Amino acid sequence: MAKSSSPPVPRSGLPKWLKITTIALLVVANLVALAVVWAIQTGNSLFSDAATDEDVVQFLDPSTGGELMFLVVGSDSRARLDDLNNFGQAGGARGDVVMLVRVDSSGSAQMLSIPRDLRVEIPGHGTNKINAAYAFGGPSLMVETIKTNLNVSVNHYVEIDFVGFQAIIDEVGGIEVSFPYPARDAKSGLDVPAGDQILNGEQALAFARSRRYEEQQNGSWVSVEANDIGRTQRQQTVMKALVSRLKSPSSIAEAGDVASAMSRNMTIDASLADASPASLLWDFRGVITGSIEGATLPTYSENIGGSSFQIAQQPEADAMLANFRSGKAFDDQPLQVRVLNGNGSAGAAGEMSDRLESLGFQVADIGNADSNSFQQTTVVVPEGSDDGETITAALGFGVVEFGVVDNGYDAVVIVGADALPNS
Repeated sequence: MAKSSSPPVPRSGLPKWLKITTIALLVVANLVALAVVWAIQTGNSLFSDAATDEDVVQFLDPSTGGELMFLVVGSDSRARLDDLNNFGQAGGARGDVVMLVRVDSSGSAQMLSIPRDLRVEIPGHGTNKINAAYAFGGPSLMVETIKTNLNVSVNHYVEIDFVGFQAIIDEVGGIEVSFPYPARDAKSGLDVPAGDQILNGEQALAFARSRRYEEQQNGSWVSVEANDIGRTQRQQTVMKALVSRLKSPSSIAEAGDVASAMSRNMTIDASLADASPASLLWDFRGVITGSIEGATLPTYSENIGGSSFQIAQQPEADAMLANFRSGKAFDDQPLQVRVLNGNGSAGAAGEMSDRLESLGFQVADIGNADSNSFQQTTVVVPEGSDDGETITAALGFGVVEFGVVDNGYDAVVIVGADALPNS
């Protein structure tokens, strides 16, 4: 079974090539960190022009270890748009783009796109599409909904609206996207010929928002991935194109121009606004030379009560989320575990099995331990394995011991008294 490792790694000065590389990777990571480098180099106030949200801070988790988790939301607010022809007259705002970005200081970043029509439980509002959480309660409820349904920690919140998205794309001189056929979407306003095209901000937004995507193949217009899942893939295409554009030093005269455009066109949580540039650069040091992996949460379509939802595809969705939380590659196989009852309470092993499977682990066997006196849930793994820490971190409790694990299991979970309901 493939295992991923993330071995942990200041620079006194950032040469221009490194500045550009930092910009390229960190823009994708969170649409914010470019301003960190700019602020350090220029001495200007960090995010001085950005709108800040104080209320969302109470729903955020403090960062621990060498990673940060960002919730990036693209709001469909029309408030600042001059031309509404391709955007409709919808009032208020919803989360048009929902993306989790995990940044690891050891050198990796992962983007997990969440379909906006994902069916979830919204605290205080019942079952609905995940983007409705923004309409019901803004950033605070959006963060709470993500944490409740996906079991992830969220350290920072970043939001950008239609106007801000266009401004950032235009600031870098557009992005290059390859189209195998002429493409269009009458609703979003997309209309491009085949080949490599430089999209300006308006065109890039039309491409990223397209849900009625069509290609002209063999003289006829045909729908291609004209749905919510196709749109999340197009959004990632735009983000990767932005990376490519920013990797070229000729595309940007100075980091400050882009950082300033970003700052003017986004909303961030107040704790991020108050963060020291030096500490943020340290948090992101590994991403300067690290890799970026992107994926979309696996789902399938289902019509419920007259509304079209995306339903999490199981067990693939839980496995992907488990890998995402622990920093493993999205396509790694889930850990195989054996669960043993070590507290003597009837059904304890079965309950732990259900809990582990809900967290994305695969339970291969359950049984009873040699003793019923385990006070702490104990995860036994082979010497040198970090799988025990992955499991205890997901559970939120337990201890790790090294020992013999046979029959091809990755770990043995012995359920202790700390797993009982009243413990």
